[in-house]
Amino acid sequence: MESRLIDVLQPIKDNDYILPEGQNLQELTTMMLQKIGSVHPVLRDELIHMIFTTFIERGHYTNEQLKNILQSILNKNYLFYRIGMSKNEEDAVFKRSFSVLLIPPIMQKHRKSPFLKEEEIHRVWKNLKKYMQQEKDHRGYVKEKGWAHAMAHAADAIYSVAACEEITKEEVLEMLPVIRQQFMIDQPYLFDEEERMVTAVLMMFRKIEHAERIEWLETLLYIRDSWQDPDEDIIINNSKHFMRAMYFRMIEGDYRELRQVLENLLRELRKQEAY
Repeated sequence: MESRLIDVLQPIKDNDYILPEGQNLQELTTMMLQKIGSVHPVLRDELIHMIFTTFIERGHYTNEQLKNILQSILNKNYLFYRIGMSKNEEDAVFKRSFSVLLIPPIMQKHRKSPFLKEEEIHRVWKNLKKYMQQEKDHRGYVKEKGWAHAMAHAADAIYSVAACEEITKEEVLEMLPVIRQQFMIDQPYLFDEEERMVTAVLMMFRKIEHAERIEWLETLLYIRDSWQDPDEDIIINNSKHFMRAMYFRMIEGDYRELRQVLENLLRELRKQEAY
C-alpha cells in the first residue's frame, strides 16, 4: 500500500501541490492519516507531511475539515498511539511525532482567521501537556527511518498553540514544569531539540510575569546526587545546553535581567560538572 500511496502523492508534490482533477480530497486525507507514522522517510516526511502542511496553508481544507483532522490526531490512535506501552526503539513514535506536527499549520490557520472555539484551543493545549508528560522516546534522527524528533515536533506545536490569544497564564505555568521534566533526563538531545523548545518557551514567557520567568529558569539548575553516576552528567549537559540556547536567544530583545539570571545559573551548574 505504501508504494501505491507514494505513486499517488509524488505527482502532487511534483506539480506544486495541486490536487489532480478527479482526486477526492477526503479520501486522500484518510489515506495520508492512515500512513502518517510510516517508517518510510520519503512517504512520511517529504510527501505526507509536506502535502498536509501545504494543503492547510493554501486553504484546500474547509474549517470543518480542519476541525475533524485536529480531532482525529488528538486521540489514542495518533498522538497517544502506544505511548504507555511502547518499548525502546519502537516505531510507534513516528505516528505520535508526525501527528503532533500537524498541529502547527492548523493553529497558524486559526490565528490568521479564527475558526476554533476557545474550548477547542484549551483542549489542544491540555492534550499537548498530557503528551509531553508521557512521551519517553527521545530519539532524533533514526538511521534508515529518518526523523522521529518527538520533542522538537512537540516544541513546534507548543509554540503554535501558546501563540493563540486563548491560552492563559495559568495554562503556561502548568506547561513549563512539564517541559523542564522532559529536558532534565539522562538521555542526550543531539539534534537541536532545545533550540526548538526555547522558541516555544519564549512565546510562553510573553504570558507570565518577570518573577515567574525567573522562578522557572532557576528550576533548570540541576544539583547532582552522586559524583559516581555518569547518567547525571547527561542531565547536566542537557541543562547546560538548554540554558545556553536560551541565553543566546535572549541577546536580541529586552532580556538583560534574564540573561544575568542565566549567567549566574550556568556558573552554578559548572560546579556540578565532573571535570
